[in-house]
Amino acid sequence: MLYVINLLSVNLGLAMLLITNAFSELWMYYDCIETELGSIMLLADHQGLRRLTVNSPGYYPDESWQHNPSFMRPFIRQLKEYLLGSRKRFTFPLAPQGTMFQQQIWHAIADIPFGETSSYEQIALDIGNSAASQAIGMAKNVNPIPIIIPCHRVLNSNQNLCGYRYGAEMVELLLALESGNVIIIKEPQHQIA
Repeated sequence: MLYVINLLSVNLGLAMLLITNAFSELWMYYDCIETELGSIMLLADHQGLRRLTVNSPGYYPDESWQHNPSFMRPFIRQLKEYLLGSRKRFTFPLAPQGTMFQQQIWHAIADIPFGETSSYEQIALDIGNSAASQAIGMAKNVNPIPIIIPCHRVLNSNQNLCGYRYGAEMVELLLALESGNVIIIKEPQHQIA
């Protein structure tokens, strides 16, 4: 009988998790900022940041999402600090949706320090699966939170840029930012009357 109760509680817990994930889509908030990279839209809920898009043609906020600058303020503030070169690590919660394997890869990529790079092979070793280089590339390409989960820091085995959804130019710009050579957002200039 104990086995049945445990199985029931596991199934109930899984059902609650699925219900929670389904309802989290109903309470999504977004805000946008203009940068040297283009328009960046961030999407979050009470679990954390879900998505980040840069000038994605045809990608518009869903009707059910709420434009809520107040809720999004901590996410936007930290992104702006990063783009100014003053933030090296994000402290807000991340909640990207993906498979457990993708989550594992994204977590390993998020651990690459600011200003450093890693390779597909090193990420594979970090997750304990030396044969996963190709799968890492696939997970990198569907990363819903680029920049924050810094796929731009993952290079091929020859230390070359490759496979970044937003192109090599953006990777070069982000790596230049992290080396202190450029800022990607300008502080608003206050006009004196």
